[in-house]
Amino acid sequence: MFDLSVVAFDGRWILVDEREGELGDFATRDEALKAAGDFAVLDREPRHVLIQDDVGEWDETVVEPPQMH
Repeated sequence: MFDLSVVAFDGRWILVDEREGELGDFATRDEALKAAGDFAVLDREPRHVLIQDDVGEWDETVVEPPQMH
């Protein structure tokens, strides 16, 4: 169910795919989650994303694919 994770590491936010590994690193959590939403375009479905903050706490969210015009 969770194939994408956003993990805080050394002041950056890393977007990680379960199969592909690291997909990119970002300055903010919001930027990383936006990038996760871009991956939702591939299957046009909302994506469940695990989020680990810099103190090791886990949370989850759902990101929607961007609107196609």
